[in-house]
Amino acid sequence: MGKEISEANKKRILYIDALNVLAILAVLLLHHNGIVFTFSNHFSWYTSLVVECVFYYAVPVFVMISGAMLMGYREKYDTKSFFKKRVAKVLIPAIFWIVFVIIWRVFIVKTMVIDDWSFTNVMNIVFLNKAEFIYYYLFLIMGVYLTMPVLSRLAKPEYKKTLWYIVGVFFIFNALLPNLLELVGVSYNTNLGLMMGTYAMYAVLGYLLSTTDVPKKYRIILYCLAILLVICRYAATAVLSVEAGSLVKFAWGYGQFHAIILASAVFVFVKNMKFSWLKKHERIINFLGKLAVCSFGVYLVHKIVMYYEVKWFGVDEASIWWRTIGALLTYGVSVLIVLIMKKIPVLKRLVP
Repeated sequence: MGKEISEANKKRILYIDALNVLAILAVLLLHHNGIVFTFSNHFSWYTSLVVECVFYYAVPVFVMISGAMLMGYREKYDTKSFFKKRVAKVLIPAIFWIVFVIIWRVFIVKTMVIDDWSFTNVMNIVFLNKAEFIYYYLFLIMGVYLTMPVLSRLAKPEYKKTLWYIVGVFFIFNALLPNLLELVGVSYNTNLGLMMGTYAMYAVLGYLLSTTDVPKKYRIILYCLAILLVICRYAATAVLSVEAGSLVKFAWGYGQFHAIILASAVFVFVKNMKFSWLKKHERIINFLGKLAVCSFGVYLVHKIVMYYEVKWFGVDEASIWWRTIGALLTYGVSVLIVLIMKKIPVLKRLVP
């Protein structure tokens, strides 16, 4: 404690590490609150909806971190090196875990049956995430990486206005207008919008917010707007679901304006936190850094951990304890597994 920060830690970006940990914790909290997808007029469902609305920033923030860290990759290495790194860090682990989960579900825990082992059917299972739905993120982030060589060309000060144009037009024509018009019964023509995917936009937004100092008065407006929209999304979902007697997903989707505002608020808030006190404590920085580098591994293994927690301990998945403390327990166990795997030469490549 109180030592000079090591050279390795000087290279770490504290707010990025903090965002990384907050995002993976949000992922686990969302997955522990899966009961939100089955509407019931009970207290447990209403509390699960709180978690769903408050921690909805998880996936967008992860993509924003990728944009913040990778859009400027050309300053460090060429595109060939960029893809070599992505193959090692994402593609190889993705292939392993997708195949492993299929085998695990079919032959070990037997929660999945495959009658047709033809190449076409197996590939459909892989590409449609039928063995593990949450692995959709693997395809999502690889799509972002495939787009990065194009986006990276704009990672220069002279193109900053162009990048803000991308985010602004997407926000208005892709994220805001469709929702507002639906409220008054107008069917929006989705061809009128920015011809760019939601997650590419989030990558651009992450880069912009990482390289822009947002004035305090605008930060406060952003925070207040994010809180207001979380409340509105909660109220709209609750009221419409009660009326319909089933879950209504009118205000769901990472490409909607409320999700963009929430993710931006979380990113900006953490970026502007005062970490000066923390810089004097190398052990805390080391701990935060270790947790941050475990995040992708935690994402890959935590659903398996959850399966055995429920099976071995007879967990009631509607329990408030499972949906709160349980998420933290799953995180701790998953981190431990990842740290152990990182110590083993071959296995460490599977949880980079």
